[in-house]
Amino acid sequence: MFSEQRRREEQALLAQDFALEKGIEQGLERGKIFTFLDLVHQHVLTSKFASEQLGMTAAEFDVPL
Repeated sequence: MFSEQRRREEQALLAQDFALEKGIEQGLERGKIFTFLDLVHQHVLTSKFASEQLGMTAAEFDVPL
């Protein structure tokens, strides 16, 4: 009984850690995109260059603009 409960707790903690890690990754990626968008809006970078750096097509990058 105790070991089953402990196993479930460990699984829950692993799932929580995975979700947190995934959320952090998504947040970093989103921040990176918004940084490039801001630099394009300030005319520091071209849309073409920013999209290449992000590994996106120009059309994909221009959607948020």
